[in-house]
Amino acid sequence: ATLTVLWGVLLATRVLKPNDRPAWLLDLHKWLGGTAVVMTALHLVGLVFDGYIQFGATDLFVPGASSFKPVATALGIVSMYLMVAIQATSYMRRWLSKRTWHRIHLLSYGLVWTSSLHAGLAGTDTVNRVYQVLALVLTLIAVGAVIVRILTPTRSRSRAVA
Repeated sequence: ATLTVLWGVLLATRVLKPNDRPAWLLDLHKWLGGTAVVMTALHLVGLVFDGYIQFGATDLFVPGASSFKPVATALGIVSMYLMVAIQATSYMRRWLSKRTWHRIHLLSYGLVWTSSLHAGLAGTDTVNRVYQVLALVLTLIAVGAVIVRILTPTRSRSRAVA
């Protein structure tokens, strides 16, 4: 989710201009979003077949239903629903107003934080040094992307100022 948001910010702000390639940024942004969906689906399948804790459909799709770290699991479920809403509306973009699509797409920032909290609170590898370094790097990337997004005017914002 973090890298998808980063590429979305690079595309929206064009901070790499004139060296960026918008079509490439958009393709990579879409690929990263699709990859996140596939990895989430694999995560759910892995939980179903996990031998340590049994997860049923209710545990996987109803926030607060799981007895395993209920708050952390609920954050993961909310993250999944946010991701599905963002991805689904991206496919339906031509039928939505730009304003509606944009407002739903802004949920990506919340998705990064809810999924990060889910990983940190429910993950079993949080004591692993590689996980900790990766989590720190991804957090710094997410914070940097938000700062760039806030400080860099987009085409529509710059037109409104002019």
